[in-house]
Amino acid sequence: MKKPHFIILILLTFSISKAQSHEIVFTVKNFESEFLRYEPIKRYNVSDKDFEWAQFVISETKKSVNDKEGHYNVAHYWNITTAFDKLDETKENLKLVFIKMANSEGGCKYVTSFKDKIKFDDKIPELYNEYYVSCSNKPEAKELDIEHYIRDNKLNTSLVKLIKTINLNDVKYRDSDEQTYRTKQPNLDKVNQKLIDSLYNVHEQYIGKTLVGKEFEFVMWAVIQHSNPEMMEKYLPIVHQAVNHNELDKTPLKMLIDRYYGLKYGYQVFGSQSGFGFEMADDETRNKIIAKYDLD
Repeated sequence: MKKPHFIILILLTFSISKAQSHEIVFTVKNFESEFLRYEPIKRYNVSDKDFEWAQFVISETKKSVNDKEGHYNVAHYWNITTAFDKLDETKENLKLVFIKMANSEGGCKYVTSFKDKIKFDDKIPELYNEYYVSCSNKPEAKELDIEHYIRDNKLNTSLVKLIKTINLNDVKYRDSDEQTYRTKQPNLDKVNQKLIDSLYNVHEQYIGKTLVGKEFEFVMWAVIQHSNPEMMEKYLPIVHQAVNHNELDKTPLKMLIDRYYGLKYGYQVFGSQSGFGFEMADDETRNKIIAKYDLD
């Protein structure tokens, strides 16, 4: 009676060993080229939600790198680091990409700004803290000097300061405990939605890179993303147009599409909205939506 179980165990062990044998061995020199061949492996202790999210991040990062002709920037390395964390990649791989991120232009800002919002610092505490202490004393890690930012980019002072306030209110209670989030964040979201409507009525365009610069180009999208299907439907064409005009990156558009179609129809297209219970769209539906929004 035990023989079948023994056979199953052998097959399972073989399957795991085979999967592990296909894992890429990253080095400092080959990381950038080998990452483009990297395919996530779902380990037994990784949840479906985390795996789906990491798959989306890995896929989008590869596309972004290809769009930039193989050039990686700090955001790419940061995205890979967070995805590796969710995938429970080896500590060696996590360290390798974290160091690349931290040593990239703008790396210190990520190290110091997001420490309270990530968990992988517990996996590499000595390394993270070493960079955190070092980066804390560097100019790039300091809070954005809004006056200099406005002047350097020749932007409208009132608009930029308002969009900064909208951004702060968008995230104010979003990472709080469930009770605080549910009682306080919705009211701020409603105020933000009215402000975004007003700004759009005045400027008649997406409030993106041209109007508020690179630091705040995502804010209008974030407010829409956290709104309701009616507001999402209204602004989807506007966000799509913004992407076509280089006012916003493609990834936020994909996330908005997934959230909108998920809430309205129960399915998503790109897999960015894990944890909501949305099914993946069938191939025919997916291809139609991708074609509609000129995405890949």
